[in-house]
Amino acid sequence: MSKMTFSGRKIKSSREDIIFEVITNILLVVACLIVLYPLYFIIIASISNPDYVIAGKLSLYPIDVTFSGYRKIFKFKNLMNGYKNSFFYAIVGGALSATLTLFAAYPLSKHDFSGRKPFTIFLLITMFFQGGMIPLYIVVNKLGLRNTPYVLLIVNGIQVWNLLVTRSYFKTNHIESLSEAAEIDGCSHFGYFFKILLPISKPIIITMLLFYAVWQWNDFFRAMIYLDKPDFQPLQIVLKELLATAQVSSAIYDLMEDQEALTEMLRAAEQMKYGVIVIATLPMMVVYLIMQEYFVQGITMGSIKG
Repeated sequence: MSKMTFSGRKIKSSREDIIFEVITNILLVVACLIVLYPLYFIIIASISNPDYVIAGKLSLYPIDVTFSGYRKIFKFKNLMNGYKNSFFYAIVGGALSATLTLFAAYPLSKHDFSGRKPFTIFLLITMFFQGGMIPLYIVVNKLGLRNTPYVLLIVNGIQVWNLLVTRSYFKTNHIESLSEAAEIDGCSHFGYFFKILLPISKPIIITMLLFYAVWQWNDFFRAMIYLDKPDFQPLQIVLKELLATAQVSSAIYDLMEDQEALTEMLRAAEQMKYGVIVIATLPMMVVYLIMQEYFVQGITMGSIKG
């Protein structure tokens, strides 16, 4: 029997507890393998000979390692432009959305704010009922935001769920006595917000920045609807076009006379496809690993408590 220490005393684990722990660990290992293997396959496929990838011979390790796909990627102008745009939308858009969310969540967390309940109800309604895609498209077009980088920074700039999480965090950490003491000392709401509340709210600030940055980085639908100019399109649109090119090339393989040229094009598209997925995923994975401590703390303390 294994033993656990509790309040200075050793408690023996029952057989049922041991069986439950073993089964739980096995299930966790299986779940991790299910999640991690596709990522691992994409990595090894990006550095393997595309002939083996297309033939389905790749499984556990790279075959005939080559980095020619990555060299082609960094020579592809549209791809690097999309990468640059995605970084811009993730950094600037994430910072703007997080700032607006923090500003909106603070008054909603104040018990003495008379409009707290009506505003909260209004925001909740927008989570379930929206005007529709066509009316929103017309409004965006009339405002002159279509085919501009600002459309991805402004449209859907605040997500209500993130706002509610931030409000809950402020309510949890918003000590009324601290607010009253600051007010007695002559501190305004802006002074309290910037000098007292924000410095003790680093976890939720980083969490919101991370949430919005990842959302902007992965966003595909808004860019597809509002951006036609390649100069402003993010990486996800370029990736979609690259995947579509590979599918079209495969579909018309038997219809073209120059089979060698088409085969080479298909090989290059296959290599670039997996390489783009790697470079599109890697930045956000690194950010998550670096910010993991603050992320978990912010989500835990900002969970909705009613």
